[in-house]
Amino acid sequence: MTTAVGWMSAAKSTHSRWTALRLSTLRDGIRGTAAPDTAGAPQHGRAQDQRREGGAMNRSITAALLGAVALAASTLCAAEEVSSLRGHAVTDDSDAVLNKQTLSVPGGFDVAWEEQPPMIPHPIDNYSIDLRQNGCLKCHSPATFEANNAPVIADSHFFDRDGKRTEKVAPRRYFCTQCHAPQAGAMPLVENILPSR
Repeated sequence: MTTAVGWMSAAKSTHSRWTALRLSTLRDGIRGTAAPDTAGAPQHGRAQDQRREGGAMNRSITAALLGAVALAASTLCAAEEVSSLRGHAVTDDSDAVLNKQTLSVPGGFDVAWEEQPPMIPHPIDNYSIDLRQNGCLKCHSPATFEANNAPVIADSHFFDRDGKRTEKVAPRRYFCTQCHAPQAGAMPLVENILPSR
């Protein structure tokens, strides 16, 4: 029993000396000083260090190869043309649908779900929406909607992102066409399965 205890304490002592040696080597390596001589160090420690270095190199090589494969794949994807459901390139300006008249629908469109942004039921080609003016507000603002017989913008458009009520239309709701869109007289490409509310 004494022999086993003596052997264990000797092993712990050797292990702690070797750990201290490795830490000082690491510290000296960071500082740029010479590493101490490890001739008396146990051989299994060097093997572990070599395996760690080899593992780190393998991970680096694997990461580099994965990066190269991802780059090659993205280059191939970029070379392909993305086509629309109508069967031609998305960037093709000769699409007949792009040149269709915008629908004028008296009374507007039905909405399919609660809080859906209503679709615009009239052409907006000559409207200007920029930092100085918003053509939509000429008819839909609280001050002008009754005179123009147009729906007023919803109260939700007067709250900022922190939930505080604003005097004017909140900046995040100012550019109407980021949510509301005019409709062209084109046939739908997919069936609408949402019922009107």
